[in-house]
Amino acid sequence: MKLSILRLFLLLLVASASTISFAQNKANFGKSPKINQKGLKLKTYSSTPKLTRSATDWTKDRFEITGGIGPSVFLGDLGGQDSPAKPFVLDYEPTTTRYSVSAGLRYFLREYHAVRGSFSYALVAGADSLTNYPNRRYRNLNFKSPIVELAGIYEFHVLKPDILHFAGARSTKVFNGSRLGLYGFGGISMFYFNPKSKFNGDWYALAPLNTEGQGLPDGPKDYKRVSVAVPMGAGAYILLNHNYKLGLEVGYRWTFTDYIDDASGYFYDNAAIKNEYGKVAAYFANPSVSLPDVPNTDWYTKNQPRGGFNSNDTYMFVQVTLSKSIGPSISNKPFKQKKSRKKQTTDKKKFSPLKWFKGGNKNKTYKKSDKIKNKKRKFKSPNLNFGKKRKRNKGKVSF
Repeated sequence: MKLSILRLFLLLLVASASTISFAQNKANFGKSPKINQKGLKLKTYSSTPKLTRSATDWTKDRFEITGGIGPSVFLGDLGGQDSPAKPFVLDYEPTTTRYSVSAGLRYFLREYHAVRGSFSYALVAGADSLTNYPNRRYRNLNFKSPIVELAGIYEFHVLKPDILHFAGARSTKVFNGSRLGLYGFGGISMFYFNPKSKFNGDWYALAPLNTEGQGLPDGPKDYKRVSVAVPMGAGAYILLNHNYKLGLEVGYRWTFTDYIDDASGYFYDNAAIKNEYGKVAAYFANPSVSLPDVPNTDWYTKNQPRGGFNSNDTYMFVQVTLSKSIGPSISNKPFKQKKSRKKQTTDKKKFSPLKWFKGGNKNKTYKKSDKIKNKKRKFKSPNLNFGKKRKRNKGKVSF
């Protein structure tokens, strides 16, 4: 009796296990498992892949190549608005705008802290003829100068693009996050300038002409054409695909020289300059002598102000920037990895459950190009026509 009950219990256990197995097979019927080239099943995402944020994601693209182009603005002693000199951009004359270009390298020390080395070339200019304020207009000074700048800059990024990555992925991705970046910067730079002015159709470098009596008794010292500046400003950018960033940067340069436009101190005795340095130097020292309608010639005599010696010259760059990160490519295509995995499975023949039930090959898969041909080969008789042909009498015999 006990033995029969035990047999009945075992029978029910086997029946229930077979029922569960059959239900699972029925649920998976018609579905093809993902198989890679080695015959192993691939793990693919059934829905949107899980996204994670890591504290080290920013290290994958910490090097950047940068470039910029845009207008340059000079803020000095020459030209300006129709009034006495004003500080900062309040005295800016738009017609003196020229150009600037720059290139450099950026390196992120921390996630929001970066340093940048940049090389810039720009042209700045100014002219008293562009203002209607009498004291400045009849002074009649004008100049243009190149700016060649080498700068070291520190950047603090207030806001950076939201970089995420797929769980298990090796490279970082951008996925439906903010692409905007904001930063402020400051640093130090060294720059070269060389003010020039035009006389009788020719351009002359003004520094060697000593237009303020440099080198003469009681005159100022010669100024150097290499000086130091403090760059400061801010920028904004948007992250594009493939690690490119397009932005706008405004940079102000506070310099340690007041001679970018060759005007800083007081007028010197024009006759003494002419005797010591020549006619051209005397003309650039006081160009008002070429104007016939000067209201008061005493404005431009010895010891009268020739420039704004109370403040140094400054200049600005407003540039459209483009930078490229040297690192894994960043993309906003969230299903790129899933598609690549699907592509690997298309090279294999799909598994058919129908053949499995019919007893067909269930463990072998072949490419379409690897089909086995079981056709019988036809016997071909050997070709006995070989050797040289010889002439015998009138006929030809082949061996």
